[in-house]
Amino acid sequence: MKSIWEKWKTKWGVESNTRMTWIFVIFAITGTSITFVRKPITIALFDKSTYGELSWWQLTVTIVMVYFIYQIFLFVIGSLLGEHKFVKWFVLKMNKRMFPFLRNIS
Repeated sequence: MKSIWEKWKTKWGVESNTRMTWIFVIFAITGTSITFVRKPITIALFDKSTYGELSWWQLTVTIVMVYFIYQIFLFVIGSLLGEHKFVKWFVLKMNKRMFPFLRNIS
């Protein structure tokens, strides 16, 4: 049975384990940076710091906001760390799944 690592390498068109590791480092840096950015923005907008304190509409606004900020961070961080082509492809793929009207964009 093929490992998840090997399946992702094939699916993403990545040849080496080193590049695959580097891509996951980029995802880790992006995810960590989002956690540091989300809290001050949520405090500024809603005067609340945790997800548990937010009402349903505030939580919805926060999740949508984090989704778009994550993509910007992923694109910028990935491009700065040498994976511009991959992160561009990945962000487009992510958006095409979320927004069907974007499926015709290549």
